[in-house]
Amino acid sequence: MNIQYSEQVVLLLTLGQPDWKDDWQETYQQLGFSKEHIPDLIKMITDENLLRLDSKSDAVWAPVHAWRILGQLRAAEAIPVLIAQLFRIDEDDDDWVGEELPKVFALIGEPAIRSLSQYLADAKNHLYARAAAANGLAYIAKSHQELRQNCSIRLEKALVHYAENDKTLNSFLVAHLIDLKAVETMPVIQQAYKEGCVDLSICGGLEEVEIEFGLREHRSTPRPRLWMHKLFSPEKSKVGRNDPCPCGSGKKYKKCCWNE
Repeated sequence: MNIQYSEQVVLLLTLGQPDWKDDWQETYQQLGFSKEHIPDLIKMITDENLLRLDSKSDAVWAPVHAWRILGQLRAAEAIPVLIAQLFRIDEDDDDWVGEELPKVFALIGEPAIRSLSQYLADAKNHLYARAAAANGLAYIAKSHQELRQNCSIRLEKALVHYAENDKTLNSFLVAHLIDLKAVETMPVIQQAYKEGCVDLSICGGLEEVEIEFGLREHRSTPRPRLWMHKLFSPEKSKVGRNDPCPCGSGKKYKKCCWNE
């Protein structure tokens, strides 16, 4: 069934593939979107007719333009639909969802915090979808300093369940807490490391974390060459495209050292 859009929203069908580094404000401000367009923009995000189009089609990129504009409009009513797209990161290998929706949530701000926290806490959700929810909280905290403590608490609460979480997710949570300088969360981080529930290839060992937080100046033990071991040890299986990159960047392998 074809969905009908207003004349203004139809413009998005013609814009084609956006650049990863597009200045969203500059790109869309001249198009004159307002809150009256929000319902159509929300429909566009989930329009299966668009999502099934060939990647060479201009129209297939319309949902990306739509969610960017929803972010600029701070459309809190779009949050449930936006969060419902996170599964596509793992199931459809959709990097656009993973890279951009956390930034959209940051534009929306405080109204997105509760829903992102609930999604992150739900172990039934996929690994990288949960990681994107965590990333959304981190982006909100960095974009809105008054929300930093709230977001840090939510990320810490997710890390409290380190024993049930995937080690990779725990590592992403630690990385976000480091970025937010949330030294107050160090007791939980220490416990997660103590019980071996953190992937050391992403943010290093506990001593690296302590250095990042300013709790020590130097390592007291030799730095393990984890990435070398993972890349060249014959006992290890081949790194998958969607696995964390062994170099420790925190990115997926395919988006980091895949072609090196």
